[in-house]
Amino acid sequence: MTLATARRRAKALVAFIVVSAASSLAFGAPLPEGDIRDIRGPIAIPPWWRWPLAVSLAALAALAVVLLVRWWRLRSARPLSPLELARRALTVAEAHAREGRSHEWAEVVAETTRGALARRVGAEILPLTTSELWKAGWAKPPLCDEVDAAQVLTLLDTCDLARFAKARLETSELLASTALARECTERLYAPPPKPSNTPATPAETVTP
Repeated sequence: MTLATARRRAKALVAFIVVSAASSLAFGAPLPEGDIRDIRGPIAIPPWWRWPLAVSLAALAALAVVLLVRWWRLRSARPLSPLELARRALTVAEAHAREGRSHEWAEVVAETTRGALARRVGAEILPLTTSELWKAGWAKPPLCDEVDAAQVLTLLDTCDLARFAKARLETSELLASTALARECTERLYAPPPKPSNTPATPAETVTP
């Protein structure tokens, strides 16, 4: 190693020591007045009611879910009445009608209407054909007026066309007949009118 090289290295070492010392003094010196870099903002304190409110809302949501599940189980466990079953079946029939499935529609409507009719006038009508139903006693006064026998039998005739004659009915006709089936079913399941106990008023005799 030459003398010149040793001198250069000594100068570099001295310069490094001086720079390091100056940096240490600069970091350790106090901040000048007006410098706000070391001042922190206020610490945000959440409101005291936030956690109790969150817990209360969670409890209410859990209670609502429990009550909803209990209500649904009770509703599912309760057996449906014959009228409710008929309404559900006619909802299926309406879906068949909208899709143009005449045969499937006719099977549902005929079974539902015949079931409602049997509940009103007696189960002995179930094995009868539609033509035999036209001649049965229930299709004559006074019962025929209460149940509107003409509408019921016309509806069953329409069902027979699709069931046995394989007729393809228009969607509009199927939907109209579904509405008629609902009307007939509601009437057949309705309680029969009570006979009036009011005695007939005798006609007044007019003397000349």
